[in-house]
Amino acid sequence: MAHLRHTEALVRTEDAVTVLFCLIDDAYSRLNSNGDGYESLKRLSDSEVLALALFQQLRGIESERSFPRDAERFFSHLFPGVVGLHPSSFHRRVRKLRRSWSRCGAPSWRISWAIPKP
Repeated sequence: MAHLRHTEALVRTEDAVTVLFCLIDDAYSRLNSNGDGYESLKRLSDSEVLALALFQQLRGIESERSFPRDAERFFSHLFPGVVGLHPSSFHRRVRKLRRSWSRCGAPSWRISWAIPKP
């Protein structure tokens, strides 16, 4: 039986991940209008990979191996393509998208850049 406070926290996290995905999907479609050329061959869309990678940075998770397993465990209903995805495949796509993101002239998405220093 789920505890109420854990369920409420998970719902808030799911809402945040959903909003994050929507914002990234809108921005990515504007920056890269032809980015869905091989969409049928991919388990996760580029926007899903970017949203999960940014969520990983925001949570402060450094382990490249544990995050895809956690995403599969907690967010497979939001991102069905993450089920069975190998961590090295996920992070290879992240590195590729990070390079193309920076070539578009978009700002760096590293969390250390996003938080202003006092």
